[in-house]
Amino acid sequence: MINFGSQYSEVVSDALNSGQQESNTHIVNEFDRHNHTFIITKTQSPLQTPRPPERFRVMLQSQKCDCGEYQAKHLLCSHVMTACKSVNVDPMNYASKLFTLQHILHVYDNSFGLLPHELMWQEYEGDQWSPDLRRKRTANGRPISTRIPTEMDEDENERESKKKYGICRQHGHNRNNYLNLSSS
Repeated sequence: MINFGSQYSEVVSDALNSGQQESNTHIVNEFDRHNHTFIITKTQSPLQTPRPPERFRVMLQSQKCDCGEYQAKHLLCSHVMTACKSVNVDPMNYASKLFTLQHILHVYDNSFGLLPHELMWQEYEGDQWSPDLRRKRTANGRPISTRIPTEMDEDENERESKKKYGICRQHGHNRNNYLNLSSS
């Protein structure tokens, strides 16, 4: 049996760990205790070119961050983690309930009914779909060209006959079937 809960929780924990590591590079500049609003500045590495520091506003009560990642992905961004860390609050209190193991397992609570035997199925009367065989690629080699040849295209035999052997510069033979090869 596949354990969907553990695979899913691994993805979430990886995202949280990367956010936790990135939150170490943030500084809380302002904090409004009544509205639970934080102004967070992202610090820069001395190796980067100097630019104005990025500032983000985090509102824990309304679960919003100016970066937009918190609202879009419903995962904790590094700014929210920094805000929670500054007031000693567990960041998982502000995580979406979608990522809890109980919610994930609840999705798979319902059982599926058994299908009847194939002989008991009703006859299908809708559209019949089949693959386009012209678009099917061959298993080996290059794809078959769908280009339509015109009178501008040369016949392959004409191109072969125009080739000259590199040593004698004559038509109709090559190094494998050259007559004077044994005498030289």
